[in-house]
Amino acid sequence: MNASHVITAVCFARLDVGHELENSNPQIIGAATFSGSIQGGIVTFALHTAVLTAKDPGEGLIPWLETRLGDDRTTLAGFELKESVRLLKTLPRARSSAAVRNLGGRGRTIIDMGADKDGEPITLGECCAELSIPCATPDPARDFIGWCTGRGEKIVDTLQLDVIAVWRLAMHQIAARSSLGFRVHEVIEGHLATWLRAADFPAAAVHLEALPSAQL
Repeated sequence: MNASHVITAVCFARLDVGHELENSNPQIIGAATFSGSIQGGIVTFALHTAVLTAKDPGEGLIPWLETRLGDDRTTLAGFELKESVRLLKTLPRARSSAAVRNLGGRGRTIIDMGADKDGEPITLGECCAELSIPCATPDPARDFIGWCTGRGEKIVDTLQLDVIAVWRLAMHQIAARSSLGFRVHEVIEGHLATWLRAADFPAAAVHLEALPSAQL
């Protein structure tokens, strides 16, 4: 990660809200961003989440994304972003959204870690398992209840756990590009461990326990 550069992971909560009625209607019901940056030799992190309820219009996420993805120094990272971008583009305000254009790869560096193995898609869980990075287990029934009732705490927990996982996957990918990258990665993870120790949300404790640098 270069000086004065930002790497922001983006994670979306997708839910087929019509599944229970046997009328498929996939929607994005939440999003999270996790950013790591270096400025003046200081490493900082920032985590943000937004979750919709059944009463909220889907395009309500668009202005939230605009405020989180507007820095032109930012490298964006995600997992299977193409499907999320496709769903975002169905929203009324998406056509004029710089954030949606950026997520689609226009004018912005994108690390999209969706992958295939032997012609079959690899899940986020499978990618994380290979690197011993924790992530959430999908639970559509729980998310549907949370979306309907406006009690989205578990959706928030899932987004926070997964977006930090996506950021760490991206950092592993960047580190693999050079021998020096692995050393830089170790330093960054040390700073991440310090940040996680001071945090007070469940996903922080889960990731902290799994960080090798936290055990030193």
